[in-house]
Amino acid sequence: MSPTIEFDSTLKDLYALSPGDDADIHLCYTIPTVQVQMTKKIPICKKYAYQDPLSHKDRGVQARIFAQVVPQLFGIIAGNMDLIMFDLDGQGRDDVDLQPRVDTQNVMQQICERQRPTVTYVRSPSDVVIPEGGKLGLANPMDCLEHLPAAVPLESHYRALSKRELVFSGLPTPPSIVIDTHLNPEQVLDPQIRAKEVAQMLSWIQEKNLPFVVKLPQALSGQGTFLIRSESDRSGSLEVLSQEVDNMLVQLNDSNSHLHPTSIVVQEIVPGSAVAISLFLPKNGEPILTSCCDQFVSEDGHWDGGHIDYSQQSHLKAEYLPIAKRIATYMSRLGYYGPLGADIMTDAEGNHLVIDLNTRVTGSHPLGFLKGFFSVTRGFNDAAVFFPLFINLSLGQFREIFSTELDEGRIVIAGWCHEQGLQSSVTTIIVAGEDQERVGALAQRIKAFATLGH
Repeated sequence: MSPTIEFDSTLKDLYALSPGDDADIHLCYTIPTVQVQMTKKIPICKKYAYQDPLSHKDRGVQARIFAQVVPQLFGIIAGNMDLIMFDLDGQGRDDVDLQPRVDTQNVMQQICERQRPTVTYVRSPSDVVIPEGGKLGLANPMDCLEHLPAAVPLESHYRALSKRELVFSGLPTPPSIVIDTHLNPEQVLDPQIRAKEVAQMLSWIQEKNLPFVVKLPQALSGQGTFLIRSESDRSGSLEVLSQEVDNMLVQLNDSNSHLHPTSIVVQEIVPGSAVAISLFLPKNGEPILTSCCDQFVSEDGHWDGGHIDYSQQSHLKAEYLPIAKRIATYMSRLGYYGPLGADIMTDAEGNHLVIDLNTRVTGSHPLGFLKGFFSVTRGFNDAAVFFPLFINLSLGQFREIFSTELDEGRIVIAGWCHEQGLQSSVTTIIVAGEDQERVGALAQRIKAFATLGH
């Protein structure tokens, strides 16, 4: 039988560290999508504009990733807090698919009762009820939730997520150029004016010397990051960006023009790999550094997961605490508190550079909360999270095939949502072992069941 998971700490514990903040935080970790409406009841954001040109365009896949698996992954470390999740559409016009509720319950049942979040499923944003004195803690601001009281004002949170704002933050970043649109919300209604503006904004990318990175201001998990190392990369990226920049211009309106949602960041490439630091920032501004992880990044820049070496955490935390404190100062200036992650690289002179800020729970966060479960109790020095995994197995089949590893505590199911028909699934899995080699070997066994075509 799989052991009950007990985390070293939880978000409930960390939120309690903010002096004088007795607000009851209710979490909603649904990630908004851009072009595909996940369910009939979750509208696409108009004010808080996002970009995901490289994401899956299948509605069912997006709904399972961003409305189910991600909230599960982020929510498992919540502790005894309320977690609000949205129902997926069923087969009929007004039907609800009840299987995701079962999947979420199966994920949360692994956690010890005193640390287990209370999950409430709702059909529509209008069904979300926050009790008097309570506040909403979000992964990303969403228009449909703006009427509710929030722990962090939504505009402040949106600015804290912005890659454009990061360039002007005063934090050390790679050399960067920000290309803003010069159009106003009325001008973007004219297709001819938009076409000229797209050409003007992309001219920087056409002319810049290789290599470099292009980032869209409100994209996540690499879904709006373009690594341009060759002329082939340049032409392929421009093909996608010509449509995406036009989409961004269309998103500009009177409600969001002051938030600068339509811009491009062009950044120098820093050699090497980034370290993902996971933090919690209480209201007093003193950051709590919970982990420092390696990242799994695909060749095209997508985030696929992360790895932690528990034996290295003490010295890594000491090394990255100074940059974490600088980030905390910037976040406090914006009015943000709560969980956040940062991708940090080191330049040739040994200076830490902030590559990206994710002002929310990140995919690597749970790894830092599992040291006791994996390392202290079981002697597993290494652990890794893989996201997302599309596999040709139901949860029952997965548990049967990997029963030994689950019983030994080598596998934690951090997110699971069956696809239609229940024979395949969208998942995120945490794998642990005595060393990185054994983690990799177990991960390969799991990936052998990967679904082709995803």
